[in-house]
Parts: sequence; C-alpha cells; structure tokens
Amino acid sequence: MPVQHLQWISLDEPITDYMNEAELSNHKYFKLWHIAFRALTELGLDAFYNVKSVKLPVQANLTVPLPADYLQYSKVGVLNQQGEIIPMGINNKLTVAFDLSPNRLTQVQDNTLPTQINEQGVWWYNYWNGQGMGNAYGLPSGSPHIGSFKIDTANGVIVLSENFSYEYVMLEYVASPQPGGEYYVPIQFKEAVIAYLRWRDNISIPVKTHMANSNIQLRRHDFFEARRLAIARYDPINLPDLYQWNLENQRLTVKS
Repeated sequence: MPVQHLQWISLDEPITDYMNEAELSNHKYFKLWHIAFRALTELGLDAFYNVKSVKLPVQANLTVPLPADYLQYSKVGVLNQQGEIIPMGINNKLTVAFDLSPNRLTQVQDNTLPTQINEQGVWWYNYWNGQGMGNAYGLPSGSPHIGSFKIDTANGVIVLSENFSYEYVMLEYVASPQPGGEYYVPIQFKEAVIAYLRWRDNISIPVKTHMANSNIQLRRHDFFEARRLAIARYDPINLPDLYQWNLENQRLTVKS
C-alpha cells in the first residue's frame, strides 16, 4: 500500500511502479533508487524543495556556520514579538577574509583609516500604506541597526556586520536531500520521476542501432514533457490570489 502524506508520496512508489512496468527484478532496486534520488534533486531544485527555518547561534567572531544541507537562503534575520523574521540587508562590502579565524574581527579592521569612510547607506523602499504610495527609511519590517550579512559559500558561513548584537540568526534556506534518507515527492511529480527512470535507466547501456538512439531521445523528451506538466499541476493559478493581485494592481494604477 503506497504511503502518502497529504500531497506527498514516498520516493519508493514511482520506483516500484517503474519496476513493475518494466518487469524488472528486485536486484535492480538499489540502482533505481539512486537514479530516482537524482530525479528528486533535479525536480526539487526547479519546483518543490521545502524551505527550512532554523535558529543558529552566532560565534564570537560574528560568523554563523551554514547547515550541511544548505543550498541557498531565502531570509536571514532575527525574530520580533509576533514570531516574524525581521530580515537583514545583504552587504556585499563585507570581506570574506579570515572567516574561519577566531580573531576575524581584529584582522579585518583597519583603524588607520578616517571614520568618515565607514559610511552607512540609506535604504529607501516604496510601499503601500493603505491609502497611497510612500517612502520608508530602512527595511520594511526592521531597520539597518539590526545589522547586515554576507554569505561566504566557500567557507560555509554567514558573515555578520560589526554592529550585529544578537546571539542568534534565523535562517530560512532551501535544503538539498541527503542519500540514505526517507524522501517524499509531491504526487503531481510521480509520472515525471517514472519518466526519468525510463530515460536514465537505459541511457548508459551501449547501443548499436539508430533505432535505439532515437528511443533514448524519445524518453528524454517524455521526461521533460512530464516535468512541464508536473510543475503546472503543482503550482496552478489560485483564483483568490489572482483576485488579490488584480486588486492591488488597480490600486497602484489609480495612485500613479
């Protein structure tokens, strides 16, 4: 009996269905699981990877190690009293030198330069206040005094500005799957995973005829078509959201 969690099904289900369809024995399951895992990685990056939210401690040198399964961030900030993440601004001026050194702060500061060089930029945002368009100084749900950050992917850390005074950082990020775990895919992607198995299970087998080569290309085409349909079914147009977007667009048009 297939295991389903809401709209998610076990990765085992499309593997088993493909094995039954192709009349394959159980000894090929290990190979097919790894092929399906590659499909999970490819399809997930395009469509359905969940965003994790973690609270990470700040080290003494104002860096935060990234999680092992980190791919890319969506938010970096701190919490307010409503449980919302107050995002920090990204600061590309921060250097990534000495990021792994416990004495990073003293090594990246030059006290011989005049203090006027340490400028803080002014951030302006247009926003809708319910009646008209206006300008806000600072971040929409915070202000620059919280601090700023830069992602040092090479060293696997978040670099924080000197004025950051919190003991933690809230990180929302896209996580990559790890081999050997129990994984689920949205049920809308079941046929796409099976199509990927049909394609990649045969692509490395030596072929001697043009007919066999064309068959591989056909299976590749079938996968991308199944992928396109899966993405369309997974994130369809939501009528309430569309209505809200049109309403906000009309307000902006009238005010402009």
